[in-house]
Amino acid sequence: MEYNASATQNLNTAVAGVLGRMAGGVLATLILAAVVNGLGLVPVLFSGILGYVIIFAPLAMSLYLAWKGADMSEGTVKTWFFAFAAVMGVSLSLLFAVFTSASIAQALIGTTVSFAALAGWGYFTKRDISGWGPFLFAGVIGIVIASVVNIFVASTALQMTLNVLTILIFLGLTAYDMNRIRDMFWSATENEVGRMQWFAALSLYINFINIFVSMLQLFGNRE
Repeated sequence: MEYNASATQNLNTAVAGVLGRMAGGVLATLILAAVVNGLGLVPVLFSGILGYVIIFAPLAMSLYLAWKGADMSEGTVKTWFFAFAAVMGVSLSLLFAVFTSASIAQALIGTTVSFAALAGWGYFTKRDISGWGPFLFAGVIGIVIASVVNIFVASTALQMTLNVLTILIFLGLTAYDMNRIRDMFWSATENEVGRMQWFAALSLYINFINIFVSMLQLFGNRE
């Protein structure tokens, strides 16, 4: 791969756009979670079957995007991105009601530092880490299945194990995704960049949120 100053500048601009979109989604999610909790809506939203719908809605939306995303226009992908962030915000309001503000802040700082470290390594490394993908995705599937089971089993030990594994797997995915995004935008045409930025931002957003939630559950103090 031959590098030149102009191409490198275009690459850095494209990736900066991805990170900006991701940060916007994370900010929207956290603000909405705080607002929903502050308005005292958590007991209403998470009572009965509605609570399960809210909890599983982000997973259903991500599966739909994986299925239909290739056919979506840039505008549609953008709409779905912020809709996903909003639904995730409502879902996370339950955790905001359970954990202290200090714990939420600490988890956010810890997530930001670890995410930045792995993202930076994935972006700048010259190692070929494309082989990580199948193992990481298999780990994600295992975590999803075990998490659903644990909703009914309610095992504290299993939940702690899942939180540790989630942090490790999604940090690995952060490095993998940044490496993939770098290579993807290096060869992207100008017409492809905008749409690709939203999909790339969604991948990093999902990594960040999963790390944050697991850190909060693993290390946070309850109200």
